Amino acid sequence: MFSSSKKQSLQTKIAWILTGLAFVVVVLAAWILDSIDHYHFMQYVDQNREMRNQRIANVLSQAYERDGGWKQHTGEDVARLSSLEGLHIHLLNSEHEKVWASDTPSQEGVHDTVTIQSAGLTVGYLEISYVDPDSYSQLDYHFRQAMTQGVFSTIVPVLMIALGVSWFLSRRISRPLVEMNKLAGQMRRGNWGLRIQKPGGGVELTQLAESLNHLSEELQKQDMLRRHLTSDVAHELRTPLTTLKGHLEALSDGVWEPSKQRYDTISSEVERLIGLVSSLEKLTAAESDSLDLRNQPIDLVELSKDTVELIQPSFDQKGVKLIMHPAESVTVMLDADKWKQILLNLLDNALKYTPPEGRVEVTIKMAKRKVVFEVSDKGVGISEEHLPYLFERFYRVDRSRNRSTGGAGIGLAIVNKYVEAHGGTIQVESKIGLGTTFRIELPTIEKSLPR
Repeated sequence: MFSSSKKQSLQTKIAWILTGLAFVVVVLAAWILDSIDHYHFMQYVDQNREMRNQRIANVLSQAYERDGGWKQHTGEDVARLSSLEGLHIHLLNSEHEKVWASDTPSQEGVHDTVTIQSAGLTVGYLEISYVDPDSYSQLDYHFRQAMTQGVFSTIVPVLMIALGVSWFLSRRISRPLVEMNKLAGQMRRGNWGLRIQKPGGGVELTQLAESLNHLSEELQKQDMLRRHLTSDVAHELRTPLTTLKGHLEALSDGVWEPSKQRYDTISSEVERLIGLVSSLEKLTAAESDSLDLRNQPIDLVELSKDTVELIQPSFDQKGVKLIMHPAESVTVMLDADKWKQILLNLLDNALKYTPPEGRVEVTIKMAKRKVVFEVSDKGVGISEEHLPYLFERFYRVDRSRNRSTGGAGIGLAIVNKYVEAHGGTIQVESKIGLGTTFRIELPTIEKSLPR
């Protein structure tokens, strides 16, 4: 058994997986969003820088025209205001000689040179450098910082929501599996009566629930058959052994005189026990994986006719008509001896439960590339509740029947195993008062029946 003390539940695993997935998605989305914001922000900064540079150049051009040329104080108010925005301005005349500088230019970052014109002539040059290496102004810098903080500050609340949703979804997904696990635990303790209601969550979970319900039903059925098995075997052995014991005691005590009739009775009971053991041996061999089949191409119609002729006297003796409908030959891969046992078992059952002047019919026909073999009688029929168990060992419809009338309940189990070993299937249909039909479908190697 596996230790579960240190193992996480499925719900916990699913929750952590969903939470981790949500975390990756949120972080990736935040990174992508931040990258897109950065791209558009840089475009905005470039455009804004160009507009700012041109605006400063226009103001200095107006100051040049007002002062009648470049003076030491021309445009110094522009320098003071620009420094507040993180700009360093270096004003040059048309000969590239320094007029004034707001501060020592930074050696890092972006440097722009703008031409100053007046009356269509170049009168000077404006060299602008930025304090921020990315050419942000102070306002740009604060705006960018606010955008970045806004993007990443959403990660925590979104992750909290994702965590809650993940645990909710994990519980909903794992609930049907938890219920199935509980059912499996009940099945392990022998409680076969529980069933899982149709779960939500998809086709796969529904199919799994149906499989578990089917397994529970099968185990319940097998448990019932197992409980009956001991009593059935005891009953099958008790009757002949009790008869033998009574006869032997009567002979030993002198109550009965030894006679051929007494010994014949004892012999018949011994044969009955031998027959039961032989049936069990056949069933064991049929259920074995090493069942020896001597398959060969055989005409099923001819083989069935020969088998019908073997049992015909028994039907004549009881006054039951045995009819085999004409059919054209069809070849199948069969073990001839096993097929005879199959057919004799089915015909023997039909004979037992068909009253005198009744009728049993054997039909062979083709359907969908398979040969269909049917044995039908007009006997007493079998109630629907017994049909699922007919092919179980020791199962008898009327449990009050003794072996001479009802058999040991092994014959149909052997028939079922032999049919399956030949790659076929067997089904039964029956109605009380109308009779019973056993239908066997076998694969063919060639078809000669008309379609």
